[in-house]
Amino acid sequence: MIARNRKVTRTAGIVAALAAVSAGGLAGCAPQQGDDGEPGGTLTYWSMWKEGEPQQVVLAAAIEEFESSTDIEVDVQWSGREVIQQITPRLAAGNPPDLFDQAGSAIQSSFAATDGVLGLDDVYDSNPVGEEKKIREVIPEAVAELYTNDDGEPILVPYEVTGVTLWYNGLKVPDLTAATWADFTAELGELKAAGGSPIAVDGDQPYYENYWFTYAAIRHGGAEAVVAISTDETGESAKDPAIVAAADEVIALIEAGYLPEDFAGTKWPAQQTAWADGSNDSTFLAMGTWAPSETGSALEKSGIDVESVIDYRSIPFPAAEGGAGNDVVWVDDFGFAIPSKARNAEAAKEFIRFFTAKDQMAGIASDADNLTPRADIEPPAVLADFAAEYAAGVEADSLVTAPDATISNPNWANQVLFPIVGELFNGKFDDGDAFAEALKQRTVETLAAQD
Repeated sequence: MIARNRKVTRTAGIVAALAAVSAGGLAGCAPQQGDDGEPGGTLTYWSMWKEGEPQQVVLAAAIEEFESSTDIEVDVQWSGREVIQQITPRLAAGNPPDLFDQAGSAIQSSFAATDGVLGLDDVYDSNPVGEEKKIREVIPEAVAELYTNDDGEPILVPYEVTGVTLWYNGLKVPDLTAATWADFTAELGELKAAGGSPIAVDGDQPYYENYWFTYAAIRHGGAEAVVAISTDETGESAKDPAIVAAADEVIALIEAGYLPEDFAGTKWPAQQTAWADGSNDSTFLAMGTWAPSETGSALEKSGIDVESVIDYRSIPFPAAEGGAGNDVVWVDDFGFAIPSKARNAEAAKEFIRFFTAKDQMAGIASDADNLTPRADIEPPAVLADFAAEYAAGVEADSLVTAPDATISNPNWANQVLFPIVGELFNGKFDDGDAFAEALKQRTVETLAAQD
């Protein structure tokens, strides 16, 4: 069990009908309805997906079915990953879309503190279309409470779950059971002795290298081990024993030769692709749950039969002896949010209810090969291991998002954490104490400059 603030900072509907109060005056809102008195009109939806992406295909099919079964027309824009940057000025001007989707951590950091998106308790208290259980009964509370406004009301209804996990090639290591750090390093030693470098890391990606450091710190010190530093003007949190231990573990991996000799000079995705096709003799990759689709696509483009070279398996990041965060599961969820100035919020809510239904959301798993938050939807085979890890986190109420401070203080994460972790992997620090002292000093300087 971990702290409540685990953000670790942490279709029928209503359309807005504008009524001019006076020339240049305020506009009022009134609901639009269809002929049957249910919500109607046009729903404007901006999506993070681009045309042709698997999630876009699933959503597009759902939109077509939604339009045919309601009085609502959906005006959809496939905006891509910069959707929040596109919405922000429209929100300030008072004419945002009615609905959008993006990662929950990005929505939380961009809009929660400024009430830029609506609280969605009423949606969670309603039913997916055609179902008897309420949305809050099919979307775990442990997920919903990760993304909330200052009143504690959820601001995201997720349809896809991602997370950080430790991938390995099951063709090389069948049925791995390295539950503890001691077990894991023993396995690494055996793999190295057999030839090759067991861990794949691209040296130009401190963001990905940080998965190793931050997860190790979490295992030792709990979910907020790194986040606590991001707002500590004294910098003393950087010298927490969990931080020192995590840095020492990273240094030990490098000194033992468990990373490729040339990893520091490689450019992403060279090492992760070589991990997948076996050309660098690596077994492990700390990466998000997108690793199979990302590397699998690269293999297919190279004409390689994926199943012949890799069996995608994963294990939770190894536990620390007596660690405070051994049950923590690092996740981020993609889902729907409604801008606070949406003109047809009720239509947006109706589409959310429509897509949250099992028969609609199931396409995210079956066709887009991603995990969903609904326990009654079968996960894709390549994510079966992580699905079990995620389910354990739900059961233990130990899910966490943005434990690398990308919500609590993204400037600190980008200016301090990721660069210094890159230096850690490049061998700049002799031990964890030296790393912690440097992290403290840079934190103090950076936070002072932010004031």
